[in-house]
Amino acid sequence: MTTTAPPGVTARALVPGGLLVLLFLAVGVLALLAPRTGDDADISEIHIALGSVHDMTVPHEVLECARQDRTATCTVDILGEPLRVAMTHGGTDGDRYASCSATYAGRSTSCAPSYAMAPDYTVGAYLPGLDLTPEEFELAADQVVPWWRFQEGGHILLPVVVFVLPLVAALVVGFTGRTRAAEAPLLMMATAVGWFALLVFATAVHTDRMIDLLIPAAVIGGITVVAWQWALTRPGWRTGFARGLETLVLSGLTCVTAMVFVLLGGATI
Repeated sequence: MTTTAPPGVTARALVPGGLLVLLFLAVGVLALLAPRTGDDADISEIHIALGSVHDMTVPHEVLECARQDRTATCTVDILGEPLRVAMTHGGTDGDRYASCSATYAGRSTSCAPSYAMAPDYTVGAYLPGLDLTPEEFELAADQVVPWWRFQEGGHILLPVVVFVLPLVAALVVGFTGRTRAAEAPLLMMATAVGWFALLVFATAVHTDRMIDLLIPAAVIGGITVVAWQWALTRPGWRTGFARGLETLVLSGLTCVTAMVFVLLGGATI
């Protein structure tokens, strides 16, 4: 009687690797959208509020900014009129204090620095409702806030990574078979290396402040993703629902760890 050797790689055993590739892309996108820091720092975002009900955040990537000496000036069109905000940063390295002035449609409007960002990042601006009606305010928010941002400023990428990607991974694993993979040690090693490479890449494209978070993120995420990879090289649970639920939990924890690492490191999620 002859036995058939298990395949070297199965479709579900490749799911962790595919997820890591998508996380690389997400980290890269967040790096492209992150505000500039250091001597080139301008304005991280402009938060505009109309009373306690209406508010919107104009993100850094839609602002047209220029910096001269310690003053950064950013402009954006709102309902066809220019909103211009000037932020004068502190004079010493690492000094976060700033002063702010703004004009809308050629008229001065009040402006205050916002220090919600981490200490070593740029300062945002807080403005009142620019004398707009609630209807005009909502229309302006629809026009100026890009589709990849929520009106309050958060990236749409965050819920996609934290909720959608684990759900897709769970569906893939749940609807594939239970065939075990023969190359389990190789797959586990590749996944561990991929996770650490992701953290190093995130550190390189954001700030070195993330180095302090590198070890805990490497341990927590590394154990999770390698355990998940090991589980996917085994036959696993008999039912697709159980296999999918296991993947949903482990891949979700992996994605949350990656996003928390990037968020604490300075990305504006």
